[in-house]
Formats: sequence, structure tokens, C-alpha cells
Amino acid sequence: MANDTIHSGAASAPAVAQRFEAKYIISELQAQAVREHIRPFVKPDTHGQEYPITSTYLDSPDLALYMSSVRGEMRRHKLRIRTYAAAGDFCFFEVKHRMNQIVRKERSVVHNAFVEPLLRGEMPRPEMLANPEQDMKNLYSFCDIRESIDATPRVVVRYMREAFIGKAEEPLRITFDRNLSCLPSDRFDPVGWMASPHWNDGAGLPLVMEVKFSDIYPCWVGDLIRRFNLIRESFAKYVVCVDALRDEGVDVSGSMEGVSSWMR
Repeated sequence: MANDTIHSGAASAPAVAQRFEAKYIISELQAQAVREHIRPFVKPDTHGQEYPITSTYLDSPDLALYMSSVRGEMRRHKLRIRTYAAAGDFCFFEVKHRMNQIVRKERSVVHNAFVEPLLRGEMPRPEMLANPEQDMKNLYSFCDIRESIDATPRVVVRYMREAFIGKAEEPLRITFDRNLSCLPSDRFDPVGWMASPHWNDGAGLPLVMEVKFSDIYPCWVGDLIRRFNLIRESFAKYVVCVDALRDEGVDVSGSMEGVSSWMR
């Protein structure tokens, strides 16, 4: 889609806020130019301007979630467990729902010690969560979807994120994701991942810029898109990484037995 036309700053906001994401594949030189252009309007993200993200994607034995993304289905979702270096003994169970262009994310903060019991099918309990009153409903949603399709860990994806938020306190984030790499894995094992020599370093994969906003974006974002002739594209990290591993002869579907032998 040339020149993003979704909900410009002149549009009227609906009664209920809706979240959108627009992705652009750009070069490092373009990223530097864009960063300079947006400097007057943004500030570093509250969690830090640059930080690593590691996500464990879950899927069914027949990779139903992967296929729904490949087919571009209007209604689809992803299951992932996300970790940040600064999160310590906690991780984030996330369900990312997409309905056409609208995105909704359900997130719960889970103690690392309870990840494996939850993946084995144990029922959510308050002591598993950092904020049980706030997150219990989201954790039940994650577990219900996981159980309904027999989803288990398939691929670990990591990258560096450079993140900015709007200075005017509008619900806007602009991020630059680079150095994408992936690893097949059938379990939640942060220590083992760090030591693994089997990461696919994603050589040749592009830098991805994302604009995330609620309802409308500021007029200056529209000016940015036009100035740099940015083309909105589809880029699902989970799909890209599954494809990259398949190119190496690694099948992350089924029982994952082939993965275990490949990694020895």
C-alpha cells in the first residue's frame, strides 16, 4: 500500500479507541534520516531507547497460527511469551489479536517459575502472576487458546528494538527493529537459548520500522510517510523466522523431534 492513508490526523475518533500498526521495510540509512526527522516530535521510550526483545512463539502441530498469517486471514492471532533483559524473573504471556487492520493485545506478567506448569496445562493461579487482579483474565485467555489448538513453543525470535514515543503524550510509538535472529525450541529455556550456537542470524533480513497508534496519528506522521515515500508492508517476524528455518532444513511443525536431532 503506497503512502499510508489509514486514519490521518484530520479524521474523527470513534467512541472506543482502536489500535493500529503500520510496518515499513527501510534501510539503515533511511532509519538514520527518519530518526533525525522525527526528533522534534518524539522522545525515547519509557523503557529505554534501545533494548533486546526475545519472544517464544507457540503454535499447533500443524502450524495453524503460522498459516493464518501466511493466508492473511482477516481474523487471526498469535501466542507468544516475551522476555526483556530488565524484566528479571518475570515474562509476558501475550495474545495478539488482529481483525483486519485493528490490533488488540492481551498481556499478563507471569513469574518465570510458572511458565512450564502453565504450558503443561495447569490452571492459572494468583501466585503465578505479578498483578493477579489485573492480569488473570488475560492469562485465562492465553491458556484457553493454547489448549484449544494444542499449542506448544516452536520458535524463539530475538532482535534489538529502538523505540520512541510522542512528546505530546499521544498514544503513539515509533520503533526500529533490527538484527533479527531465530532459534527452533520446544520449551521455555532462556538460559539454554543464551548458550546455544544454533541461532539463525537472519543475514539479509531488513530493518523494520513500525508506527503504532490509537484511532488517528498526528499530522506530522503523515508528512513523514509522504516525505520519505514509505510503503506500508506486511512483515510478520514469526512467519519470516519459520521460513528461514525451513530454508535450513528445520521443520518446526509436528513433534519437533527433528529439531532436537538437528540441534545436537
